[in-house]
Amino acid sequence: MKYLNYFKTALNSIYEISVILNSSTNMRHALYGVVKQMQNTLSVERALILLHDPQTHRLVLEASAGVDETTAANVYFQSDEGMVGKVFRLGVPILIPDIEREPQFLNKLNRPKATEQTSFIAVPLKFQAKTLGVLAVDKFSSRMNSVTTEVEILKMIANLIASFLHKTEFFENELSLVKNEKIRIEAENLSLINEIKSKYTFKGLAGNSKLMEKVFDKITMVTNTSASVLIRGESGTGKEVVAKTIHYNSDRSSKPFVAVNCAAIPADLIESELFGYAKGAFAGASAEKKGKFELAEGGTVFLDEVGDMPMEAQSKLLRVLQDKTIEKLGTVESTKVDVRILAATNKNLEEAVQAGKFRLDLYYRLNVFTIDLPPLRKRKEDIPAICEVIIGRLNNSYGKNFGIEADTIAALSHCNWPGNIRELENCLERAALTAGDGRIKPEHISCSGGDFCLSHIIDGKKPEEELPSDDSNSDKTQLLLALQKTGWVQAKAARMLNMTVRQVNYRIAKYGIEVKKI
Repeated sequence: MKYLNYFKTALNSIYEISVILNSSTNMRHALYGVVKQMQNTLSVERALILLHDPQTHRLVLEASAGVDETTAANVYFQSDEGMVGKVFRLGVPILIPDIEREPQFLNKLNRPKATEQTSFIAVPLKFQAKTLGVLAVDKFSSRMNSVTTEVEILKMIANLIASFLHKTEFFENELSLVKNEKIRIEAENLSLINEIKSKYTFKGLAGNSKLMEKVFDKITMVTNTSASVLIRGESGTGKEVVAKTIHYNSDRSSKPFVAVNCAAIPADLIESELFGYAKGAFAGASAEKKGKFELAEGGTVFLDEVGDMPMEAQSKLLRVLQDKTIEKLGTVESTKVDVRILAATNKNLEEAVQAGKFRLDLYYRLNVFTIDLPPLRKRKEDIPAICEVIIGRLNNSYGKNFGIEADTIAALSHCNWPGNIRELENCLERAALTAGDGRIKPEHISCSGGDFCLSHIIDGKKPEEELPSDDSNSDKTQLLLALQKTGWVQAKAARMLNMTVRQVNYRIAKYGIEVKKI
């Protein structure tokens, strides 16, 4: 029975891994999601994915779970080194029953002394006849099932990863050969984005940066599905705007969009607000009241600041997601509801789960599809487009003809904007109302405290210039700047550029960059 339960768990884990790989366009994020899934469901102490770098002939640790981040950033093997190198070179799985008794086991991860016997399993990542890397795990021997089962499960996962890597590497290598096609596709994407924005255009969705392109792409992917969406981002980044954009461009657009601020409703009232109550449910309940879910029938419920929802209400929300039914206060009868749930938070829900403040099962139900909204300071190239949208809205609101000077936009682009787009909007509205001739100049820009807006610059200095982001010359410059900023630590540069270490190494070799030793 124990074996059967483990096998079922393993199959579910393999399915979840396939979902992660098929739904991700970012190699590093996808591989990290795989190792975390393995650690959470397959009872492994550590999970590692090492990829072969053809330029340096090293096996570089690209993703890991259960390993200190600082240690992981500096781990690599020569392609013939240790047990990992042996798996890569021979292309066959290896299982070490007890790593303490294996003299060829190098322990480059500096594993602490284990409390019990630890086994090590490694399998090659092979696509057709080509070995791309190695998938490895540490597992306490007491948690091992049959050796055959453990190896076969890892081989199935390795096949999924290898297929994903081949597809990703193919598109990366082909990129230089299909530049004209890329331009055409980007034009089509822009047209699609404009089509989306035509129904619901708002300040938070302006911009042409690569970060916002990813947001638009995700909105496009999820709009006409019934999947729950978790929108993450700092306050003022436009999370409700994205939720409305999804709703008003979906097949539910003719039905209600009902927003609920979970942080603004007292804990003892949130259940009645969400699910309603029956007549006589409590003192003063003189008539039946519909909750937000009933009011949104056929449409969308947007749960803003869902991380602040009380635990008891979380339990009932979980039932809505699972069974599509609600129970009003004061009754045991269930009512069917047809609503789509979009949620937003500026909190780290993973930390809230670990602290016992947010249900893990609810987290998984809400986090079917995630949209991460970048803060304004990370997409300052979008500020001119955002200003244009805000000025247009102010003109409509006030019946005026406000304008903005180019040097004003340049000044705004040097601010850090801790309040994000909401702060920028407030800043421009104040400036428009104080500009005598309607033309907003740098001297009209002030923060809410009355100080010149450029005081947002750290230490009174201009922030380092944003990394360029177009074509090969900019690609090389971008890489050089990232390496300089991180003291030539390639793992840190990879994180800054949202790349893998292997991709950074490939570009270093491609552009002939001399890595400095500091």
